[in-house]
Amino acid sequence: MWSYIQNVVVFAFVMGSIYLLIALGFSLICGVLRIFHLGYAYIFPLTVYGTWMLMMTLEWPLIPSILGMILIQFIVAILIYKGMIKKYLATEDVLLTALLLVALIVEQAANYFYPIQAGVYLETTLAEGTYQIGEAVVPKQLMIGSFIALAMTAAFVLFFLKTKTGMAIRALSQDIYSSKIVGINVETLYMFTMMIVLLPVIIGMLIVAPVWSVEPGMGWMYMVTAILVAVLGGLGNIKGTIIASFLIGLAHAFVCFVLGEPRFMNLSALILVMVILVIRPQGLARSESLW
Repeated sequence: MWSYIQNVVVFAFVMGSIYLLIALGFSLICGVLRIFHLGYAYIFPLTVYGTWMLMMTLEWPLIPSILGMILIQFIVAILIYKGMIKKYLATEDVLLTALLLVALIVEQAANYFYPIQAGVYLETTLAEGTYQIGEAVVPKQLMIGSFIALAMTAAFVLFFLKTKTGMAIRALSQDIYSSKIVGINVETLYMFTMMIVLLPVIIGMLIVAPVWSVEPGMGWMYMVTAILVAVLGGLGNIKGTIIASFLIGLAHAFVCFVLGEPRFMNLSALILVMVILVIRPQGLARSESLW
């Protein structure tokens, strides 16, 4: 019994932290831009396959390839905002379809150039081996990644609570018209938000790439997790996103180590979200506020 508890606690922390990186950007987009970003799934394969393309095609070392991939991600985010979000914000059905097509195009491009049998592998391992924490054995890569996730989340919270730009984004998320009246540059903040939400996802993918499976369609699996976390926490609320990430991590760990059925991980998260939304339809926190 004690062994089960130790494994559940440790892996709930580890998986919850990784899920936080996966979902934080999606939640922020929902909170600031007020759109359900169905194209969010493109970020995951583009992180891995964009880096791999620069390494293989241009023969760049790992670090320059990662920096080049981040630049590509920023450019794509700006193009998406200017070419789709800004243009079709008033016609939500067209916007959501266009964003979904972006994710599909990136997935198909990755599958064409680097199908799963190509054996894409990023050597972004921070530490080899495992940690023994009581009865739990966890990869060092994921444990270190968990603390990186917490540090990045804390940085985001401090940014939104303590900096002028962060407070301006919070004001924008609450009332766009009042924000315009007081002189906030709405378009600049929108583009800035589109770029900073990429960072948690990129870091999260670079952390899990050497440990979890890599394949062109992986973006949809992570997208489902991001949606469940964001909806459970309250769309756009960082505090709720933090709590929801660890609750879903706990559900996954319980199913894996107590029930012994990893196949039911996603089902357990769906049931958890459904039950809580029946009790609190708005989610765990207010969706009208970033914090």
